[in-house]
Amino acid sequence: MYLVDAHCHLHEFNDMEVLNYCGNPSLGILAVSDNYTSSLETLKISSKCLNVVPSVGIHPWNVGKVNLGEVEAVLESARNVRFLGEVGIDKRFVPESYEKQVEVLRRFLEYASTNGLGVNLHAAGAWSDALKMLFKYDVKVAIIHWYTGPPELLNDIHSVGYYITVNPAVSLQPKLRDIVSKASLDMILTESDGPYVYRGIRMTPEKVLDVVHEISLIKGVEAQEVFSTILRNYRDALRAVGL
Repeated sequence: MYLVDAHCHLHEFNDMEVLNYCGNPSLGILAVSDNYTSSLETLKISSKCLNVVPSVGIHPWNVGKVNLGEVEAVLESARNVRFLGEVGIDKRFVPESYEKQVEVLRRFLEYASTNGLGVNLHAAGAWSDALKMLFKYDVKVAIIHWYTGPPELLNDIHSVGYYITVNPAVSLQPKLRDIVSKASLDMILTESDGPYVYRGIRMTPEKVLDVVHEISLIKGVEAQEVFSTILRNYRDALRAVGL
């Protein structure tokens, strides 16, 4: 059994937790970052942990606080990585900085497209806009984090080989359960989004096991099929960007 955490803020966990996750032969983590400082921390962690794939970026919630020089600094740090993230746009929680978020995401997508990188994307309340931008820049691989957008976009996402992630919120969130029921299993990845706390649940990599079982129940398939398909999806996503 191999657990896939395709969106985890590993730099936010304490040292003992990171040590526990680092090198775990039954766990693969795609670690995302929130700004320049955390991007450097993610790179530092991944240099010691063979099971951690680093992703650098600026979270859309932080875009209003940074200047474009920090964006370029993050891209400079991206020379040896194959994913950018967490990057994106958000109309739901930080609509006041939306125009700047679009400008910053445009720069990240240009870089990803030019260099063949994957993107770990946040798009709360802006799902359609984000997807149009991914298409415009012909991004090779996109992992759309915690997708609770319109079900009718799932076919478009699937048609270009992009992925959506499902996290422990699936046990409580009707929108996410509906998406799982309608999405093809071969476009789903599991994530923790840890250590984010959702409705009292501190989401951590080990809780991905619960996510797999929830997906199994919702879709009416054996848990082993979910495990094997998600692992294949993860490996395909990594392979597509040269990992």
